[in-house]
Amino acid sequence: MKIVITELQYQKVVFSLLDTLYGPKILFKKDEDIFEILSNDGQEIFRLYTKVGKSKGCKKDMLVLSQTIEEIEGYLPPAVLRKKLFSKTILSYVNEKTNLDIDCIDFPYGIYNNDETYFENRYRFNVKKNKKTTTK
Repeated sequence: MKIVITELQYQKVVFSLLDTLYGPKILFKKDEDIFEILSNDGQEIFRLYTKVGKSKGCKKDMLVLSQTIEEIEGYLPPAVLRKKLFSKTILSYVNEKTNLDIDCIDFPYGIYNNDETYFENRYRFNVKKNKKTTTK
């Protein structure tokens, strides 16, 4: 049986998950060109690059930390994380909570080869251009 959910339903589910994991209030600390986005309990969950370290074509590039991805993977299948909708939803959530107007997302994800060798790959996406991005 195939279940179809709308984009709005998906967004509500992911927003609820993030609120449960990281609290309803998301805070940030600014260093020179890096923002540390913190959960309700002060744990760093995302890092925002505004100068060095951002992807090509991005003004504000948010890195989802490996630890955060591992926590989210406990609730969502890893294949879901590499989709445009997930990227857009995460950025919508952070933008709504912080008003930082982030346009790109970058996160690591692990996959296994046919010979069961694990390696880490990266998914980079620009929401405003609606396409994958590359590093400089």
